[in-house]
Amino acid sequence: MESKNYCRICGHRILPNEPYCIGCGHKTGFDANNASPVLIPPVHNIGFFNFQIDFSPYINTKNDFKYEICSCGYLNDINNEYCYMCGAKRSQSRLSKIFKRDSKPKFSVDNVLCECGAVNSRENIFCEMCGKQLQEEEVRSNDNYSNFNREFDDSIFCFCGEENEKFSQFCRNCGLPLVNYGNLGQIAILCTCSTLNEVTSDFCIECGNNLKKLDTKIVCICGHKNHKHLKFCENCERPLNPQRNVKTRLVCSCGEILTWDSDFCPNCGKNIRRRISQKNSINSTVKSLKDMFR
Repeated sequence: MESKNYCRICGHRILPNEPYCIGCGHKTGFDANNASPVLIPPVHNIGFFNFQIDFSPYINTKNDFKYEICSCGYLNDINNEYCYMCGAKRSQSRLSKIFKRDSKPKFSVDNVLCECGAVNSRENIFCEMCGKQLQEEEVRSNDNYSNFNREFDDSIFCFCGEENEKFSQFCRNCGLPLVNYGNLGQIAILCTCSTLNEVTSDFCIECGNNLKKLDTKIVCICGHKNHKHLKFCENCERPLNPQRNVKTRLVCSCGEILTWDSDFCPNCGKNIRRRISQKNSINSTVKSLKDMFR
């Protein structure tokens, strides 16, 4: 049996003179009488393959080395029934083969690959293997004029703080609609937190804002929304530009985004104020009836 330089169980590096893996204790197959150790590609982490090395001349096997990447990042032989790292089932059952259902897990895009080759969760701040910092700390700019450096003369600001051209259909940063949400089927109130609420709602279901009156927030370039009376951002302390504001909006049933004081929808011609009044009247009647029967 020939020795290998990576443990197939835990992926730990194995030296030629180690009969057992120091990581998990698995037998490595080292034979003192065999002086020709064979270099094989690591099967624990896909990150090792970032090296510009062709491993093929060192693979001593009768068959071609075929492998698949599990959702945990472990490289498995194509014939493995279960993943050696996470235990996920790799082989298909006869029934799944009949219905052509792929039961093999796929590599998750939520994983982050460290420079050392370890696969980490995107939520990790440091690498679990080498300790390297995976998420860079936010560097706050001291540019006090960043909120006043406007790119366009006539702009529309999204709830995320991004500046867009006036007639842009969608925000170029977050993709939120800036003109039309598409057919909603009913009139809605768009809160300054970007949440759509029923037109009869008194308060926002997300942030609790009062929806019975116009609300204005000044949005900083960092994305934080501030009360309109503030001069400096609560998050980054930059001076605020009152022109970078977002306001409570009405959204027609056809999806058109309207100003708070709109009477008619310019897209479909609907009488917005009359519809809102009718909705509020019906809602008030229903509430009164409920109170009577309590």
